[in-house]
Amino acid sequence: MGARTLVAVERRDGRYDLHHSQWGGEHLDRLSAMDRGDDRGDGLSPGLVDPDPVCPAVPVQRLLSALKPRAHEAVVVVGETTETYLVCWLGIETSRESESAPSAEAREEWSSAFTGDVTALVPWTDDATAARLRRFLRITKDVLGDAVDAGLVPAWLAAAYLAVRLARRPDSPDDVLWLPRGGANVE
Repeated sequence: MGARTLVAVERRDGRYDLHHSQWGGEHLDRLSAMDRGDDRGDGLSPGLVDPDPVCPAVPVQRLLSALKPRAHEAVVVVGETTETYLVCWLGIETSRESESAPSAEAREEWSSAFTGDVTALVPWTDDATAARLRRFLRITKDVLGDAVDAGLVPAWLAAAYLAVRLARRPDSPDDVLWLPRGGANVE
């Protein structure tokens, strides 16, 4: 699939053109150095970002609606400044058909936040930090998935644990953006 990145370039009218970068997740340093150029996308990295927008003229309130947390490794927002985020989908993948159900009280408390649809956008600082964070997530998700498969912990609790661990990592800055469950619309 590649290291797909969603690139949002602000237009002069305040809306955004959304572009894909097939290998952008491998070149976040180059994407982070982009500027918006003009409305023709002249500031895009040639050969790294598809020049044709997949979604043109998107209002800021719907900016993240095109983000696919399972498919995109990163999102780059190019405006007056360029902001780069690692996309961290916190779902726990298992091979089990069913899981132990949490109590009604626990389900009510946690279901709105930790059912596998939670995504965190972690500000990108450098390639080494990004590699450590990706490795941490991959290993932790694998171990938690095995624990869910073995019946040791329900999936909702494993996802909640993963979110807490991500928030407490020294490589995770305080300005992590937590996207709402079931969609990435920010209003």
